[in-house]
Formats: sequence, C-alpha cells, structure tokens
Amino acid sequence: MFELIVFFTSFKYIFVEGGEQALVGLGTASRIGLRDTVKITIFGFVVGIILYFIFLKLAGFVPTNLLEIALGLGLLFFSAIMFKEFFENETKVDITKYKVTYIYICVLEAVENSVALATFSLIEVVSALIGFFIAIGLIVTLLWLKVVTKIPLRTTRLVAGVLLTSTGIPLIIYGLGIPSPEILHWLVPPLS
Repeated sequence: MFELIVFFTSFKYIFVEGGEQALVGLGTASRIGLRDTVKITIFGFVVGIILYFIFLKLAGFVPTNLLEIALGLGLLFFSAIMFKEFFENETKVDITKYKVTYIYICVLEAVENSVALATFSLIEVVSALIGFFIAIGLIVTLLWLKVVTKIPLRTTRLVAGVLLTSTGIPLIIYGLGIPSPEILHWLVPPLS
C-alpha cells in the first residue's frame, strides 16, 4: 500500500510540475524558437538528473524547510511573470529576457523535481521512479500528439501562472511550518 502512495505522489508531482514546465516551454518556444527551447529544456533535465543523485546522497544535510521557502518564492516570481505576460501587450518582444527567464524556470524546476523525487526515493525508490517515468512519458505523449499545442498562448500563460502559484504557496507554507490541511499535502506534497 505504501508503495502505491509513493507511486501516485511521485506521478502527480512530476506530472503537474512537468506539465507546468511544458506549458511554459510552449509559450517560450513561440518567442525564442523551438531549437533554443529544446536546448534549454535538455539542460534543465540534465541538471535535474545530476541534482537527483546529489540530493539522494546529501538528503540528511539539506534543510528542506529553507529549500521549500526558496523554491516557493522562485515559483511565485515566475508566476508573476506569467500573469504579467498574460495581461501585457503582445507587440513588445525581448528574446533575451525570454531565454534567461526560461533557463531560470528550467533550473528551478530541476531543483524542485530532483529534491521531491529524491525525497520520494528515500521512502520507496522503485515506486517513485516508476511514477516519474510514467509522468514524463505521458507529458511527452501529450506534446507529441499536439494535444497541448492546441491551447492558445495566452491560455498557457494563465494556466502556467496558476500552476506555479498553486505550487509555490504550499511550499512556502510547508517551509515556514504553518499548519496546513491534509488535502493540501495530497495536492502539493511537501519536500520533507
């Protein structure tokens, strides 16, 4: 039963976070081009894999409450950018800003996902990794089938902003040690 809980938690966490990054990536690809977006995404994925093994080895030494607060604040920052882009005029374009912002988002997501996956792996490694691979496979399949690309760019920004906010706020709550309802833990699992 415990393996099933770890599997679903890992799957949900990675699917939501990976889906969030896919939405942001689609918006970014329309600004900086698919080639640069793919390069940055691969870079973020490699960083995440490296960090996963580092966090798996150093899990006891990293204060997760500080990490949760930092990740939450970072996610809220990028959420604000998504909401700002949702409401701003489409005529002004600064490609460098989009590249730098997407690099930050990829690295931030890599840190968040690698910490979460390492935490789940410490509980039950096989179930956590199966959940991870199924979630990534589903995201790639939805992108390949172009289900996600049919969503208008403004909508992807709004959805990404909401997802970033809905993940960032609970992480800050967990990091500060504020009591929270159990349902929040099911929606956005704490890293600790």
